[in-house]
Amino acid sequence: MQPDTSTRRIRCVLPLFGLMLVAAAQAAEPLPRDVQSLVSRRDQCEHWAGEEPYDRARARQITAAMQQLRCERVDNEIQRLRGRYASQPAVVRALADPAE
Repeated sequence: MQPDTSTRRIRCVLPLFGLMLVAAAQAAEPLPRDVQSLVSRRDQCEHWAGEEPYDRARARQITAAMQQLRCERVDNEIQRLRGRYASQPAVVRALADPAE
């Protein structure tokens, strides 16, 4: 069953809204480039993980996107950067799990 048009629009808009919030926070207090990149990747991985594989083509698209983003490595990379930037509260906040 395919999601209706409004559901697809919401799924597209929400990640963009999240990226805008991250960009606004970065404007106030710039984050290191590696942190910015990883936060963006994490957000994109979360987006793709929440997508519905309603047919084989969509399932392949989701899998390919997650492989290209190297989503399986994100958690380890977050831990590594948390250690590197432990003395910088803005970085620690940016790397925090958004679900918490």
